[in-house]
Amino acid sequence: MVAKRLTILVAPMEGVGHVNACIGLAQVLQSRGHRIVFVADQSFEGLLSPYGFTEEILASEEKDKLPGEVMAKVLLESGFLSGASPMEKLKVGQNMKFAEILVNKMRANEPKLQAIVAKYNPDLYVIDDFIGSPTLIHSNKPWVYMFSGNPLFVLRDDKTPPGGSGFATNGDRSDWKAFRELSDKEFSKMNVHYNKWMTDEGLPTVPMDGTLLTSPHLNIYGYPEELDYTDVRPLPDRWLRVDAFMRNGEQEFAIPDKFLDRDPQKSKLIYLSMGSMGSVDVNLMKRFVAILSKSEHKFIVSKGVLGDSYELADNMWGQKSVPQTKVVPIVSLVITHGGNNSVTETFSYGKPMIVMPLFGDQYDNAQRVQEKGFGIRLNPYECTERELLTAIDSLLNDKDMNERLAVASKRMLSSHSIHRVSEVIESLVK
Repeated sequence: MVAKRLTILVAPMEGVGHVNACIGLAQVLQSRGHRIVFVADQSFEGLLSPYGFTEEILASEEKDKLPGEVMAKVLLESGFLSGASPMEKLKVGQNMKFAEILVNKMRANEPKLQAIVAKYNPDLYVIDDFIGSPTLIHSNKPWVYMFSGNPLFVLRDDKTPPGGSGFATNGDRSDWKAFRELSDKEFSKMNVHYNKWMTDEGLPTVPMDGTLLTSPHLNIYGYPEELDYTDVRPLPDRWLRVDAFMRNGEQEFAIPDKFLDRDPQKSKLIYLSMGSMGSVDVNLMKRFVAILSKSEHKFIVSKGVLGDSYELADNMWGQKSVPQTKVVPIVSLVITHGGNNSVTETFSYGKPMIVMPLFGDQYDNAQRVQEKGFGIRLNPYECTERELLTAIDSLLNDKDMNERLAVASKRMLSSHSIHRVSEVIESLVK
């Protein structure tokens, strides 16, 4: 408990990964005695108050949808979910009008947000978004920018690859410039729409160079020390790193009997999750089921919001959603899309990863895990059956890698980085 109890408003953008990461930080702040007001999209209604947070819900045009369902289907229908390269995905993204949708939705919800601020009079704001609500960032209160993705997106320099590229830090840099220019062009579209709003309100505009939101008070991101890029660039001023924004209190679950009678020396338990976005591609999930059904191992599968539309093989069990932070500790290997929460949580528990990225910072996470020697990167749409099954056995039998992961896990699980960051957050309120 701290001497002064603060009211902290937490405002993540719509997205399961963003909300879950914010829950992780908010739980720590709450454990230190602060009141948390969580402002979230309507699809998360009823999911935040069980953590003890005060829940405030913003309107959404899509009613009765599961968290992440709307954006996942947008990505699927656009052709964004495919085996195309990161550069090709950028070009596809240009036609999705994501930036315009994001700005318009925030602008439509701004009156409700103003009413929420007036109701609770928060002492401090925590924002996880690509753009900042003017009600929050132009107030007289301190605000913290929390980035729940790979840090390459927000910590830009010539020493590290552009965010979303999946390029190696020690690889050929000839492609970096072209990728960064195209990426900046896409983010600049968002700033065009955002700046029009700011101009209408008589507020300062943001740069058009593709940079994302940063706070003059404090900026934080979650990434394990062993994977971070501080080996090639220093941490800028007003930026702090935590090992992971890992949430607690997910529901318990029971492993079915067919998994309890396995021989752990021959048949390992493996977790497959392509995240809320990737799992909506039922054809991709069926592809994995067909390949992994030929493995001697057994699998817990996060089936996704469309999970009822396909069947699992005999060596599998799964549900539409499984409690990831409960599953990862009991498995021997994780097959993941490479979302930041999935990577940091898996790393926290010392499990090797096969990372199969779909878009965005997932490419960077996959590349970083592989180049640091903690897993294997594969293309989910183009890898062969032999490549995937061989990768599974290779990681399970890599004694040196698993020992290094165990050391990293011990350090992370005993780390107090998120509490130290919380102390800095508290110090912002005078």
